[in-house]
Amino acid sequence: MKPFWQTTTGVFTLTSLLITAPLSYASIEQQRKQFLQAETYLKQNKTQSFKKARKALNEYPLAPYLDYQYELKRLYKSNSGNVSAFIEKYPELPIANRLNRTWLNHLAKNKKWTTYRKHFSNHPVTNVRYECQQQTALLNGNSKQKKAALYKARELWMVGKSQPKACDPLFKAWMATGRPTTNEASQRFWMSVVQNEIKLARYLTKKIKDKKQKQQAELFWKLYNSPELVDGSTINNIDKAQRPIAAAIAYKRWYRKQPITATQSWLKKRDGLMPQVDQDKVSLYMGERLNWTYHSQAIKLSKQLDPEYRIEELTERRIRNALAKQDWKTVVEAISHLSEEEKKDSKWQYWSLIAERHLKPKTDQKEKIAEVAKDRSFYGFLAAELNQSPFQLNAKSDAVTQEQLDELAKLPAAARAGELFKLGRLTEANREWRLALSQMDEQQKNLAGYLASSWGWHLQAIINAAKTERWDHIDLRFPYPHAKLFKEHAVKNDLDLSFPVAIARQESAFLFNATSRVGARGLMQLMPQTAKLTAKKHEVPYKKNAELDKPEINITLGSAYLGDMLKKFDNNPAYAAAAYNAGPHRVTKWLKQRGDLPLDIWIETIPFKETRKYVQSVLAFRVIYDRLEGRQASLLNDKQIALLAVNQSKKTAL
Repeated sequence: MKPFWQTTTGVFTLTSLLITAPLSYASIEQQRKQFLQAETYLKQNKTQSFKKARKALNEYPLAPYLDYQYELKRLYKSNSGNVSAFIEKYPELPIANRLNRTWLNHLAKNKKWTTYRKHFSNHPVTNVRYECQQQTALLNGNSKQKKAALYKARELWMVGKSQPKACDPLFKAWMATGRPTTNEASQRFWMSVVQNEIKLARYLTKKIKDKKQKQQAELFWKLYNSPELVDGSTINNIDKAQRPIAAAIAYKRWYRKQPITATQSWLKKRDGLMPQVDQDKVSLYMGERLNWTYHSQAIKLSKQLDPEYRIEELTERRIRNALAKQDWKTVVEAISHLSEEEKKDSKWQYWSLIAERHLKPKTDQKEKIAEVAKDRSFYGFLAAELNQSPFQLNAKSDAVTQEQLDELAKLPAAARAGELFKLGRLTEANREWRLALSQMDEQQKNLAGYLASSWGWHLQAIINAAKTERWDHIDLRFPYPHAKLFKEHAVKNDLDLSFPVAIARQESAFLFNATSRVGARGLMQLMPQTAKLTAKKHEVPYKKNAELDKPEINITLGSAYLGDMLKKFDNNPAYAAAAYNAGPHRVTKWLKQRGDLPLDIWIETIPFKETRKYVQSVLAFRVIYDRLEGRQASLLNDKQIALLAVNQSKKTAL
């Protein structure tokens, strides 16, 4: 049976959806309401009402989504012809791919292998799950197809990670033919070890039958379980080709148990274990962790791990450790070994100047500091404060007309993305937006951020500015939605007016229903438990997690919590921002460990890279928003400026 939109004798044809003039000239807002009503009819199984509503929406950008939902609704009694017709009519739409995958899963679940083979051949999906299902379909075909499937099974099996469960029937049939061979099992064993798929490696050990290969696997497990044995002769009994893999894993595991002993052993034995490029990876692993914990031997051992400063990531760690000890000679030496590109970073330019100030106190640095102050960044603003010079925004903007935006919004994918965003369907909106961008020329891509911004989709505007490398387009990168709410709750919680909006800009880029992988929600990315406790403390009506997607609730609670953090940590915005990101318990710990350090050193030596960048960004964003609002801007107050390294003598080393 053909779908209602495909029949030539029924209500209308699919082609008519695209070329006929609209039956009514309803506004886009009215069409949006009609679209939602059509969806309701479909959910209520009111097919005739749905068809009538659908017919009136021929010109609405999301009309294909109604056809998609109709196909999903009747999928259990559909056929490949209906699905193929949709895919071929809307080949570029993300929902065509989704319908295709849903249909293939339906066929596989119901073991309709003949139909699966034919449909997959016409509409293939580049994905292991669907490839395995296709090979299973071939297994259920003729002898030639079965032979081809068994041949393909080896290729799908020989990877260093577990494959989807959809591959199990194929692998079971393959194994029934006597596979894998012991060589295949051994090869995959080492592939899984390289990818740290330990559970898979344990399973594969049982498949290895050759005595020598089995012994090699058992030697690996011996080192894995007792990594300190890597210091003895055990490692030499592993084949030369696999020795670097086993040694790297053993030394990393040993380091986690006994960092100093493992590092000292590594320094003695590494040259004979693996090539230089692999050595550097293990040396970086150890060096990063030594410096991350600010171990007393970190600088000494780092110098031995990388005496020639070849590993730039480790060099940066060494600089931070030297800063924590206020070892200015080591700071200067390490910075001098950074790449020329990295030396241009305002961060290292700033620290070079501070180190020079401590080593040569009488040096005139005004011009050098003024050069750093040109950068629109945390360190650029810090330099400007030290020089008592204006903050540089270096702002640019494009001359964009409404006509240009209207024209761009007519692109089908852009129109669909905009409507989906306005309906709050962000997953689908993001897919359509990516499609729209892929179809735009360079000029259109430069306009795309302004189009997204005009819709209130600030996250995509900010991403667009980054992708097109228009870092100076402050109007795109720093919008100010919900300004009244932010200002109201900043005042209420004794916060600088720019503080909560800077947090929201960093946390979610103003995506009202953003959800992090750990469950933080909304504009200011509050964890539900934090929101609950804050609401109780501040007597804010709050009942359920979904309320965090409401800007008024999120800004109310987020600002209150930020105010709590500011009060808890001596009204210091750096500590408060760090606590907002990493939790007050961690900041309390870091202050206990290194709280006597100058403030700028404390910020640069925050152990978590994410939190370090977060604090620097939020403090800089406060300046930018103050400047955009025409307010007097300052990165830090006089009390906090007095805590900077340039204004303090050397403290006792850690």
